[in-house]
Amino acid sequence: MSNKGFEILRPRARIVRTLGDELISNETVAVIELVKNSYDADARNVIVRFTGPLEEGKGKIEVIDDGTGMTFKTIKSAWMEPATIIKRKKRKSLKGRSILGEKGIGRFASAKLSEKLTMLTKSAESADELIVVFDWSNFGHDLYLDEVKCSWEKRKGQSIKKHGTILVMEKLNTDWDVEKLRKLRAALSRLISPFKPMEDFTLSFELPEEYKNLSGIVEAPPSLKHPHYTIEGDIQGDGSYELTYKSIGKKESKHFSGKFVLQRNRKPLCGHFHIELRVWDRDRLDELAGKMKFTVMDIRRDLNEAAGISVYRDVFRIMPYGERDNDWLRLDFRRVQNPTMRLSNNQIVGYVHISREKNPALKDQSNREGIIESREFSDLRELVKEAMVLLETPRYKERPRREEKVDTTGLFTGITAEPIMELVQKRLPDDKEAQKIAKETTERIRTKIEHVREVLARYRRLATLGQLIDVVLHDGHSALNKIDSEIILLEKELKRETLIQKNIDKKLSFVKNEAKLLSTLFKRIEPFCGRKRGRPKEFKIEDGIRNAFDIMETNIRELKVKADLPKSSTPVKMDWSELQQIIINLLTNSLYWLSKEPERDRKIIVEIEKEEEGINVIFSDSGPGVNPEYTNNIFEPYFSTKPDGVGLGLTIAGELVDEYGGTLELVSPGTLKGACFQISLRKRI
Repeated sequence: MSNKGFEILRPRARIVRTLGDELISNETVAVIELVKNSYDADARNVIVRFTGPLEEGKGKIEVIDDGTGMTFKTIKSAWMEPATIIKRKKRKSLKGRSILGEKGIGRFASAKLSEKLTMLTKSAESADELIVVFDWSNFGHDLYLDEVKCSWEKRKGQSIKKHGTILVMEKLNTDWDVEKLRKLRAALSRLISPFKPMEDFTLSFELPEEYKNLSGIVEAPPSLKHPHYTIEGDIQGDGSYELTYKSIGKKESKHFSGKFVLQRNRKPLCGHFHIELRVWDRDRLDELAGKMKFTVMDIRRDLNEAAGISVYRDVFRIMPYGERDNDWLRLDFRRVQNPTMRLSNNQIVGYVHISREKNPALKDQSNREGIIESREFSDLRELVKEAMVLLETPRYKERPRREEKVDTTGLFTGITAEPIMELVQKRLPDDKEAQKIAKETTERIRTKIEHVREVLARYRRLATLGQLIDVVLHDGHSALNKIDSEIILLEKELKRETLIQKNIDKKLSFVKNEAKLLSTLFKRIEPFCGRKRGRPKEFKIEDGIRNAFDIMETNIRELKVKADLPKSSTPVKMDWSELQQIIINLLTNSLYWLSKEPERDRKIIVEIEKEEEGINVIFSDSGPGVNPEYTNNIFEPYFSTKPDGVGLGLTIAGELVDEYGGTLELVSPGTLKGACFQISLRKRI
């Protein structure tokens, strides 16, 4: 026997069933894959037909199309060759359609659906039709793949008159009930963009009598043509955009143009795409129902089935984006963080259109369900959320809300029982009992207010601490990793026979310095823990400002922001941590917007102005500034133009300043070209 040689891989036949289960996650996806194959074959009409009983081991599913059909050569080189490369080489159909299939796994979809597949096909060039039978039950035995025989037959055209393909899948692998069929129909209705239907491609659904209400041409329900708000347009490869916003309550549309800049001033890599978002206020569906021939129940059902932002490549949808359980943009999380302004999945029917030509870096996963996670796909996510902000912001201003007068004073201004006490003393000077009750009530209200102030102070600290988590984790992990590395080197040094004291001292010194950095970091963030609010103390306000910038030092350094801080020495009397919260909230906002500016232009200047009645802190940055249209909204709770902004930073800062008898205002013009805020403190030493 030779000591060298070659062998070939001989997969068992069951690999076909195994791959089908792995690559095709469910029956809905399987049907969609077969419909895509019909599209690739230039079919103008496709019928998905179910014949009962729709039970496991019984019934059948047919996918019937009038496409180009297949020759015997095509069957041998395509269907009989799993993972064929034919579609990789051929990117356009005969009619010029972009080929959707690529991996050569469509036939596994039929194995997912049934025990047996009979394929009838006829090309326009032939008078004969071909019949090929795949008995998938044979693929579960111990035979090798090349030992399984699939029968074929050529006969005079009978089932197909001109050209096309019929896939007959018998002995279903699972039961099909009304909910499963409804889900399939909803998925098929979204297979092609509901906003840009194709004129040369029609998809029909044929079901048994008991499900006839689901039969018919598959298309988007007409109720989805009447949203409360829309935004539509194109985002180019460099981030520049042209978008149009419309509202049901406004005759004139609003046009947005500009350039989205990603954080760190990065150029997006995802490529050009088209976007359209349709949005409904679910608490106002009755208004739409009154104007159209639909009930609120109809609109709600249609919206539930179609809601989500879907991604389409060359007209056809990429699963599973837009499904109920696929929150690929984390919209529901954004909504929880900011319920007033942000949109949730169940309010949106969205469409993001990409193409193989313009978005080559956005590649499908092997199972054809989703795009491979990459920086390019992350950029697509970020740009879609940027576009959403351009819809959410005007919607926030337009959306009908209860008329509320904006109170620019603090939360507790005017909450007191003192007027009652004064009235009792004036009107009932001899009624000791009434005066006692009024006094006790006044004191009780004062005590309760102090308690609420304390609780709010803790929540404010926690809110600010939440913003600092990334800082703590980044700086903390960095120091710990360095300590860990030096300790490993130190252990090796100590195992040597001849110790070099100089090397040991050097490494111990490095470990001590990193530990000191950790200790300093923890001390700086300690005031933000949930402990009891401290009494106001006197300190230099410049020291407090500098400490806040030191906490964010890593972010400032990584973004290469130049910070010009005041060098004066001005005493104030306040809670140290509350000054930190004010400055860090302003600083966090500035750093976000500065990250979108070129590195050379990133700057922050903080100045101190002394006045007889107090001091002013002027905080300026060189970012894009505040859009004049929204200057009256930026202090409102939950208002934010950041894609993932919570909108509480300026609200918290403003309330804290108010408690010290001061104000927080947006100043224009400022020291620098961007946003400029003035903190006016009136209670100081």
